Amino acid sequence: MNAARIAEQQLYRKLLAERYGPLDKLEAERYPVAATAPERAAVASEEQWRRQVREIATRYGWELAYHTADSRRSDAGWPDEVFGHITQRRTLFVEFKSDTGRLRPEQRVWLAHLADSGFEVAVWRPRDLHTVLRVLGPAKQRAALPPTFGRSAA
Repeated sequence: MNAARIAEQQLYRKLLAERYGPLDKLEAERYPVAATAPERAAVASEEQWRRQVREIATRYGWELAYHTADSRRSDAGWPDEVFGHITQRRTLFVEFKSDTGRLRPEQRVWLAHLADSGFEVAVWRPRDLHTVLRVLGPAKQRAALPPTFGRSAA
């Protein structure tokens, strides 16, 4: 196993332990979504999840990050966060949701437009931690909208 994969697994274990407690007690690594949806929502709010992903992005060299501090004064639907990795020449638009959160029609329109324009776009929930690490980390996987993403008829 290469050093990048080992580092990714160590970070994943650390983040699981922070969210679910000691791994040996909850077997969080074997069953990362063993908690019911209300329990997960109580553990990580959308804002907590956004901050956690921003910390991961910083660890992996994503030097640029933009988040609208007060979305009430912004146009509806713009993604929660935009990440930029200068050396990889990548820009990533991310909408964060809790495991039970729903996308609004305006958000679907923006996300679909950005994806159709060739940008990397993602909707990330706490249960998507493995994907987050593969996209932001050394694997450099390209972000994509989930297969269940329904486009709005706007």
